[in-house]
Amino acid sequence: MPNDSDIKSIMCMSSRSEGSTVPLSRLRWRNAPLHERCSMSDMAKIKEAFQQAYLNKILPGVFRSLLRTLLNVEYDDEEFNILFMKINTSRTGEIDWDELVSNLLLGYFANDPENQRATLQLPIMGLPTLMRSQHRQPVSRICFCPDVAKERTFDRSTDPLQGNYMTVSRDGTINWWSLEMSLLRTAYSSSPHLKVRTTWVTDMVCLPDVNIVVTSSTERDLRFYDCTAKTFTLKIVITSWEYMICTMHYHFYKDPNEQSILICGDAAGSVRALTFSPVERGPFRNKPGRALLQLRHVDLQKRPRLLPELKLTEMPRVHSDWVRQVSFYASLHCVVSCSTCADALLMCDLAASKTHNLFRVDKGIQCFVFDEEAHVLATGGPDCTVRVWNPFVPSKASVTLHGHHAGITALVLQSNGQIVYSLARDRTIKVWDVQGQVCVQTYIDVPSQIGERTPISAVYNPATREFILAAIKLAVLVLDEQLNPQHTDGFTHSRAVARVLYNPLFKVVITCGMDSIIINWDPVTGKRNLLVRDAHTRLLHGELIPVEITSACFDPGHQLLLTGARNGTLKVWNFNTGVCLRNLAIEHMCEVTNCFWVEGRILAVGWNRHVTEFEDTGTSSSGKAWETRHSDDVLAAAARTPLSLATASYNSELIFWKLETGQPYRRFSCTEPMLRIKLQYSKRAASPPAAASGTARRSTSSMMRPSVSVGGGRESLRAAAAVQKARARRVSTVTLPPRAQHMRQLAVHAMLFLTARPCHMRVASLVVSLENGQVQCWSDHPAGGIQGAFQGIHTVGDYVSAFASDVDNDYLFTGTTAGYIKVWLMKNYLRNEKVHVNMPLLRLTFPFLWRDRIEGRAKRCVRDQPLPLLLNSYRAHLRCVTTLAYLDDLRLVLSGSSDYSVRVWRLSGEYLHTLGSFVPWSLDVTRFPPDVRKVASFTTFKVWRGGWVSRFVPGQVAPDLLRDITPLELRTRTFGAPAAEPLLGRHLALPQRPEPQAPPKLDDSLPTIPLYTHLRMASTQPVRRPPTPELVRATRIRREQHRTAPRTHFEESEE
Repeated sequence: MPNDSDIKSIMCMSSRSEGSTVPLSRLRWRNAPLHERCSMSDMAKIKEAFQQAYLNKILPGVFRSLLRTLLNVEYDDEEFNILFMKINTSRTGEIDWDELVSNLLLGYFANDPENQRATLQLPIMGLPTLMRSQHRQPVSRICFCPDVAKERTFDRSTDPLQGNYMTVSRDGTINWWSLEMSLLRTAYSSSPHLKVRTTWVTDMVCLPDVNIVVTSSTERDLRFYDCTAKTFTLKIVITSWEYMICTMHYHFYKDPNEQSILICGDAAGSVRALTFSPVERGPFRNKPGRALLQLRHVDLQKRPRLLPELKLTEMPRVHSDWVRQVSFYASLHCVVSCSTCADALLMCDLAASKTHNLFRVDKGIQCFVFDEEAHVLATGGPDCTVRVWNPFVPSKASVTLHGHHAGITALVLQSNGQIVYSLARDRTIKVWDVQGQVCVQTYIDVPSQIGERTPISAVYNPATREFILAAIKLAVLVLDEQLNPQHTDGFTHSRAVARVLYNPLFKVVITCGMDSIIINWDPVTGKRNLLVRDAHTRLLHGELIPVEITSACFDPGHQLLLTGARNGTLKVWNFNTGVCLRNLAIEHMCEVTNCFWVEGRILAVGWNRHVTEFEDTGTSSSGKAWETRHSDDVLAAAARTPLSLATASYNSELIFWKLETGQPYRRFSCTEPMLRIKLQYSKRAASPPAAASGTARRSTSSMMRPSVSVGGGRESLRAAAAVQKARARRVSTVTLPPRAQHMRQLAVHAMLFLTARPCHMRVASLVVSLENGQVQCWSDHPAGGIQGAFQGIHTVGDYVSAFASDVDNDYLFTGTTAGYIKVWLMKNYLRNEKVHVNMPLLRLTFPFLWRDRIEGRAKRCVRDQPLPLLLNSYRAHLRCVTTLAYLDDLRLVLSGSSDYSVRVWRLSGEYLHTLGSFVPWSLDVTRFPPDVRKVASFTTFKVWRGGWVSRFVPGQVAPDLLRDITPLELRTRTFGAPAAEPLLGRHLALPQRPEPQAPPKLDDSLPTIPLYTHLRMASTQPVRRPPTPELVRATRIRREQHRTAPRTHFEESEE
């Protein structure tokens, strides 16, 4: 309901009704949402009122007084009518208790944060990008090495968009990859002691601030390689560790004065930390005479002089099994390690004195991830369970998420820990909503070529949102791809938009998409009122697959919605509640191209080549088929209640039907509009069943052209003469070759009835779009025909794909496949009467009509086409405009496109917003569409700017702006714009008043109150006299000298 939450204003005090217990001093809420004003006590009173009513139902007037008395809410007449119609889903004029509760539940559901977070598309879309790993052995580790800003001394920040990916295989091969996953270079890590047989490399970590790569192997050693200037030189080797090091993690601070930490976990459950100062690369600086430093693990403790820059801290046997993962919690200065044992995860500082939190899980933890800002810790392990913890509460997990069928090997956090991605051993990725504690998506499209029985290593880049999996091959997935505001304003649907409808009764906009989603929008606030997923589905291999919505319309009372799908099904919806009321079908897997709801009947046309009629009040799912007259698929149709129905097919057939009887009365060919085609009627026993084959219909629906026979009667001669006359009227009289005569006819893609025009033989009331870009205007009168045509495009290969008009049919809006929207003046076009056109008013409304220095393509294409007048033309989308709608009361144009968006435009062509956009909603501020502005023409920019264009001409002499200034103004500098207020500046502003002193608090704990202790005394220091200004001092000296100077006799006589 418009103005529901934004107009929560308090009205003046109203009079107290009879029997009301509301005090006179109480103020009423005006147009407040009903679900926000109902409490439990109010619900009990309302239920009692329903129970006391006749048949437990309440009329509108009684319900309005009930809201005023019990809830203290006052509604305007229009707002209350909309509210009552939303509640009264049975459309009986009376509401019961169940309908009221259902409406309140919908209101609560709309305000639910989980519903507001619901997105149209799944977080992981499409198939992963698969590529070769360029390794002979499976990849042991993949990591990201960012570039560090080393030129700044006190800020070593990193950029996730600058750096390289690194992969290492078991045989020691190391590959460097760019951000686009192109191979840069290759190196090899091998033990300097083994000459014949190499050992497996278990892990690798990069030290980007000192340009070092560290590898660990089954030889129980650590190898430090110098990678400066694309080299790969072995620098330090630490051997003879007690157990094999199986996982590592490196952390460094932006401040180089802080110690960098290399954390290692071994196969015995011990955790060790190597700390060093990164100043001048610390222990890895180049020293003359030392190419390679080899030392043992015990030498780091017993002989620290061998490598004094490197300090070892050990935490032995903190786990009873292998350490699976280690990390560093920087905000708490803690080391985090996990293992697949009962003492699953340990969080402690290096000294193990301040923090020591032990998280226990029976089967242990295989992997973990945390968010330091939100303090959220997520873990996964062999028990196939994802747990979300508070790092400060290790006793119990905050959230437990079940659903995997294999052990979890990798985790990713997004949105400050609100979204968790978990990867299992069976290559299944699940997306979890932590706040709702539900599984949002289960992704099973990771191919088995990546490694069916090989452990998968993964890395996540938060900047690009790429999740890279590495084993036998590499796979790249994008997790919840974020939209760039420089490229788009967002999307309305996750697939192409099929229909945009405006409901004048409830004042809402309904959009239907190819993603089988129906959305109810408030056009004033841009709020999504209701979302219906999987509106049409079909059963495939035991799974419900969503089916694309291809058509939609309202009932004559604008209270219900009818949708048609690609599989031949139709559904009737209550679009305020999202409830499906009825299921219909024309033919299995036969697309419904158009559907109409006239008084008492539902009509549907599609690929079955005829019109199917249903009763709007019945319960049957099958309908009655009209006579089959088309020989090809029906692509477009339009209805004019209660007179006629027009249908057009792929092979250019145009047939007019009597809407009352269902009989065709005129037939034309849009490719040859002047050709007279006679309709031949034949008796038929019964209507063909809905499930009949298309070949049977095709045999009875061939186009009956008038035949020319030699021995025919008078009718045959007249028909032949008519055909000859029609051919003589053509512009071209060149005889086509036989091959060209069998070319395909022009298809009709859109049509619209101008319902405000009368049914007259000389009045064009139907507009038809052909695929050659032409728009034909026809009269639906039995004696009518084609009245005229005009070109609706200005680019080659384009054609009109969508029509819309206002209530009075003064304007015709056309959308093309190239993304253009054009507005045509139909007030004076083919009306069979003279109509005055106010051109000054049109120029004020449409800046496109203003004179241009150089005319654009849109104006050049209509130079020889005076009527209809082109009022506007601009680029609205980069892809095809599939549907248009015009809001008469708001003077807004809504355009739906195959680029998944529905955009809102002013009548003048200025862009306002996109439904479902992440940009704040506003109907007052105009903007530029980010995607179209890169390719828009100057004509489009002129329309977007409201007519403003730059008048700069290269080489033109700048005008003299001082030619009108008088010498007096130039001397006194009083020309130009007036000075800004205030003229005297702000120097005369009064100083601020001092803050008032608080009253003293008397100390009454003693027998007598020492008042002198509470008095505010002045300082006892002597007040220093300020120095005398130099000007005052010089004046005093001069006066004193003049007074003491000797006087002459004449000076004394003057006195």
